[in-house]
Amino acid sequence: MLRDHNKEIVLSNNEVYSYGPESYFCYRLHIGSRPRYHYDPALEHPVLRARELLEACMLGDKHEHGLCKPSEVDSSVKLPCLPRRLLDISHGNVVLTLDTQEWIARNRATADDLSKYCTLSYRWGKQAPACMLSTQLTADRVLILVSMPQTFQDAIIVARGLGIRFLWIDALCIIQPSAHGDYTDWNMEGPRMWLVYQNAICNISATCSEQPSDGFLHKVGIDYNPHCSVPARATNDGPGEPLVISTNIPPFHASVVVSNLNRRGWVAQERLLSRRILHFTEEGVFRECQESKEYEIDDNEVDDRNVSQHHVSLMMLGDWLAFIEFYSQSQFTLQTDRLIALSSIARSVKVERFGHQYYAGIWGSHLCRCLSWSSTTPCSATARKWCLDIAPSWSWASVTGGIQYPLRQWGAHSESLLEILGVQTSVAEASNQYGNIKKGALKLRALLCNIPLPTGTDIDIPYNEPGFTDVLESSGRINWDEDQEPSTTMKVYTVIPLGIYGCSETAMYDALVITLLPSPDDEDMSGSCGVYRRIGHIEWYVQKKRGFNDENSACLGSEFHVWLDVLFPHATEQTIVIT
Repeated sequence: MLRDHNKEIVLSNNEVYSYGPESYFCYRLHIGSRPRYHYDPALEHPVLRARELLEACMLGDKHEHGLCKPSEVDSSVKLPCLPRRLLDISHGNVVLTLDTQEWIARNRATADDLSKYCTLSYRWGKQAPACMLSTQLTADRVLILVSMPQTFQDAIIVARGLGIRFLWIDALCIIQPSAHGDYTDWNMEGPRMWLVYQNAICNISATCSEQPSDGFLHKVGIDYNPHCSVPARATNDGPGEPLVISTNIPPFHASVVVSNLNRRGWVAQERLLSRRILHFTEEGVFRECQESKEYEIDDNEVDDRNVSQHHVSLMMLGDWLAFIEFYSQSQFTLQTDRLIALSSIARSVKVERFGHQYYAGIWGSHLCRCLSWSSTTPCSATARKWCLDIAPSWSWASVTGGIQYPLRQWGAHSESLLEILGVQTSVAEASNQYGNIKKGALKLRALLCNIPLPTGTDIDIPYNEPGFTDVLESSGRINWDEDQEPSTTMKVYTVIPLGIYGCSETAMYDALVITLLPSPDDEDMSGSCGVYRRIGHIEWYVQKKRGFNDENSACLGSEFHVWLDVLFPHATEQTIVIT
């Protein structure tokens, strides 16, 4: 076993398993006599490679890249979709920040001209760029290229190499509130970022740059051959051939998906919204578009999975939930930006699939299923308090860490166990109905049951009905939204079942753990109802034991609801409000 601080690599026969807190997955490595691929970055410049990949998409067969090509629209439609500001990079060592509406009004450019722009995704780092936009434009703002951060300079070099005149960089095209505390421009332009990325020709992703001053072009390809040689023990026939350990993770995954840049929350939405992305990484240049991924390494390394199903315009509910699981683990400089960054994606999904009702990352038309999230790590009391200032407790945004949805066994039987009576929310910013929520109340009719639970995570289900332990076996898990006071004994909590999912042999029941609030938070909805806050989520799996006899089976009757009565004994139906 090889150990390196927080990581370990375990060798077993010809496979190696690598574990580490920075990895989302257990990586499997292979040992062989040669690396699985080899690419010499000196053979071609990254800008030339990027242009080749972009042209292959833009000029490719419409059947292969039809989703990447926007439909033709007239200038009157293009104008409202344009960014408010752009960078004109066609003047050598001078870069102009321009107001698109003013340029069109003065006939300096047409809407069609200005619609041909690209964007930049990058990491801000700890220090904001000195050249960021801090005031309204009264005329074109003049920037000297060589005085700009190297990452911005590299993006301009790439855009010029792609033959694109205009570039959008958030720090230079949106008045930054960090400069003077005025959020007026940010509140107007932030919710429109989905249009900026969706309508760009491509997005330049500075994946291997940690901050604006780093640059990225000089780093492309420096880690193109990620393998290591292990000297073999000498034999009587002479020195043995070295073994080469290399990963079988697709380069795109290792270089892009789990990169520091793509773990940032704002970049997650930029990646999902862009028609095409050129990722500049230490392994090379990668293209990701709405139809396919093309890699510069080796044809055998191309991951040919259809990724178009994950694009925002084609999202189904399952895609949304999977994205939220990934997104909830994203990093933010300001945690209050979590729902604001997501709002662009929420605006872009198909209304016919998700409807118009949206509450802090939860879709009203799929409310019961969206409520069944579990927190992977409980919040501290302090963290939960400020989270509840931007989202109600029934939203996944009310916890600080990652969340997950149950791995349900969808079968012949799936049923919601509560009735939604109403939802009432108050948004923090009137200009963004998809952003933070100052106040949110969910009124529902549900079964309430008081159950003794441990303050830990694994729970055993007590069966009070005679004979059931002979035919059933179960396992359960509770995930707390917020820290509970440690206890060696069980504590009584209020639980409401959400739904039943499963087939004739196995069922999963998920439920919310709630706590009664001392006084109503929302008198308009509560009336005489009890007002609660969500504090946890439970999954219970129940299945028939192997070898049970038919006589015991017959007593189950309508099995799912009989099992429900066992799991939630003495439950009573009540109308409650969760805030």
